[in-house]
Amino acid sequence: MIIVQSWDKARATRRVRRTDTFNGHVTDFIATLDARAPGAQAFLVEQDPDWATPPHFHLEHQFQVVTAGGGSIGRHPVTPYAVHYAAPETGYGPITAGPDGISYLTLRAQGDTGAWYLHKPGSRERMRPGLKREQQHGMPSCSVSEAEIAASSEAHVEDLIAPRADGLAAHLVRIGPGLKLKLPVLHGHAGRHHVVTRGSMTLAGQTAAAFSVVFAGPEEAGAFESGPAGVEVIVLQFPKLSPNPENSK
Repeated sequence: MIIVQSWDKARATRRVRRTDTFNGHVTDFIATLDARAPGAQAFLVEQDPDWATPPHFHLEHQFQVVTAGGGSIGRHPVTPYAVHYAAPETGYGPITAGPDGISYLTLRAQGDTGAWYLHKPGSRERMRPGLKREQQHGMPSCSVSEAEIAASSEAHVEDLIAPRADGLAAHLVRIGPGLKLKLPVLHGHAGRHHVVTRGSMTLAGQTAAAFSVVFAGPEEAGAFESGPAGVEVIVLQFPKLSPNPENSK
């Protein structure tokens, strides 16, 4: 199963969202934030300047990729294209926007809705005893220009989160024009989100341009080919663990 969604198509869903815990905009890429559905989910959050979203948790495995602006997630400063992973029922945050705001894609292999804020009554009771709680952070070691990607004759893969036996991994991939790459599958996993940041790529016959999101299920081979200007893409691999039973209700 391959799902491709571009910003040009997704932008029609962009809407203002203002609550006591969030001020900004939300844009749905894959499925929707407001309606729980089986399968992959992806949406863009644009958080207003200097706004802090309080510490909270979700019920499913989740990646976030900062796409613009900056600020911090908890104590970790973030800029484009920082990656954050949170395991189910792991409290994290606050997400604090800088003076230019912060935008980030939220990506899940299984859909979830809402957030459980740790300062609100009843939230902590949702956390199952004995569950492993974990966060991981990754930042690219350097930034390169579109011209440098287009001039490259090789593929470069940087681990943002090193591959683990449970399937968790995150990679920054830069490939010169017209090259093919198949990321190794060291362990079973629950699918991959691909965030195309520059250039374009083709995966399973479907083309994704810059600022597209592509989800590939675990049954997909994962081989992709870069476009005529090369491609820069962040690949986020989900651990092969059972989903939260709360989300099946």
